[in-house]
Amino acid sequence: MRSAALRLMLVCLLAAAVAGPALAEKYSILTCNTGLLRVLGFDLVPAVVDRSRAAARELSAFAAEHRPDIIFLQEVWKNSAASAIAKELAPLGYACIRSKGCGLFHIGSGLLLLVRPPLHVVEWSFTPFTKRRGLEIVTRKGILAAVLGDAAAGGSRFVLVGTHTAALATVEGRPKEKSQLDAFLDQVRQVLAVLDSVSSAGQMPAVLLGDFNVGPGYAEEGYRAIAEAPGIIEAGEHLHPDLPFATWDPLNPLVRLGWYPDEPSAKIDHIFLRGGGSRSWQVNGARRVFDATAAGISVRDPGAGMAVAAPLSDHYGFLAEVELGSVR
Repeated sequence: MRSAALRLMLVCLLAAAVAGPALAEKYSILTCNTGLLRVLGFDLVPAVVDRSRAAARELSAFAAEHRPDIIFLQEVWKNSAASAIAKELAPLGYACIRSKGCGLFHIGSGLLLLVRPPLHVVEWSFTPFTKRRGLEIVTRKGILAAVLGDAAAGGSRFVLVGTHTAALATVEGRPKEKSQLDAFLDQVRQVLAVLDSVSSAGQMPAVLLGDFNVGPGYAEEGYRAIAEAPGIIEAGEHLHPDLPFATWDPLNPLVRLGWYPDEPSAKIDHIFLRGGGSRSWQVNGARRVFDATAAGISVRDPGAGMAVAAPLSDHYGFLAEVELGSVR
C-alpha cells in the first residue's frame, strides 16, 4: 500500500514538472487621445499650443508615478510634439514607435506608441485606412500593429494593434449619416483583419486599443462590431459593466467650448483584449485618467468672460491593469 502511494505521488510530481508552473504576466496599459489638432493655424480642439507645451511634461509625470508598461497616444500630429514626448520619456526607459509622421501635404497618422522594459517591440507595421472621410483626407490615419516581447517572461509575446477610427456625428448618440457609419464599419473590418493577420488568426494573445469614437450607448452598432467580435472583451466593460468610464465628457471645457459640445457623454476610448493559443487575459483594474485640470492649460470661455482651467485633452485617458495567464 505504501509503495502504491509512493508511485502515485511520483506520477503527480512528474506531471506537474512536465506541465510547468502557471505564468502570470502583468501589464499596465494606457490609451489617450491628446487632441493636438491644429490645421492652418486654427485649433480644432481649443488651446493646442498650450497643451502641446504641456503634453510631454504631463505624460512624463504620469509615467514616472504610475509606470504604465504601454502608452498608446493618438492625435500627436506634429513632429515636434512627438519628439518632445519621446525625449521626455526616454530617461524612464520608454522606447518610441511613431507611424507616418507629419509631411508636406499631410499631417500623418497621429499615432505614437511607447513601451518600457522588460517589454520591447519585436516588429511592427503600419496599414493606412483604405477609406477616409472629411478632415481625415489630410491625414494618413490607419492601423499600427506590433508584436511585443517580454524579456522577463522568457520572451513571451503578444500582439498590440492601435488605431484611431473615424468620428461619427450623432443625434443623442445615434449616427446622423449612414455614409459615415458605413465608412467607420469599413475601417473596423480593416482593423479586425489586421488583428487576425498579425496574431496568426488568433493564435497569439492581442491588445486592441485607441480612440474608436464609439462606445456603449453611443453609436452602439459601431461599438458592437468590435466588442462582439469573437473572443474580444473590453477592459472597462468586462471589469465593471455598470460603470461608464466616460472619456468624452461635455463638462470638459475643451469639449464644451470645442467643435462638438452637443455630443453626449460616452466612453469612446477603449482597451480591447483577446486571448490566443493557451493564454487568456484577466482584467485586474480599470480607471479614467487625465481628467483633472493641468497646470498651464486654460481656455477662454466667452460666456463666463474669463479663462477657465482645462485638462490635457478633450478626451480623458483610460488605464487598464491586465494579466496574461498561461500554463507551460
